Amino acid sequence: MRIREKRKPLIADINLSPILDLSLMLIIFLAVTTEFISGGEIKVQVPKGGAAIEATGEVVKVVMDKEGRIYYKGKVFKDPLQLARALPKGREVFIKADRETPYQFVFTLLDTLRKAGFRKVALVGQRVK
Repeated sequence: MRIREKRKPLIADINLSPILDLSLMLIIFLAVTTEFISGGEIKVQVPKGGAAIEATGEVVKVVMDKEGRIYYKGKVFKDPLQLARALPKGREVFIKADRETPYQFVFTLLDTLRKAGFRKVALVGQRVK
């Protein structure tokens, strides 16, 4: 008398569809998240030269592109006065302006920040060794 049924034959092939779907989803997820992480900062080419300065307190970083648009915390400002109102008072301001930005735009921003009460304003450059 047999207690067990016949053993079923082993399945020799492996279905790769779920593994491929999962790996494709992971690749897409990683590509999208790295794009969001690296896309946060505005790319500008700063001029070379300048002496190194040390920040004494909390620093506010402002970026200006060659068209004169000002970027701060993901927002775009065309008017330097609006930017001065949005910045926290009593902090050092570092301006990272593109080297092709017209001097008038940078001068207007510096002048507006000084008139708004910011005493420590510096331009960011690329250090030359």
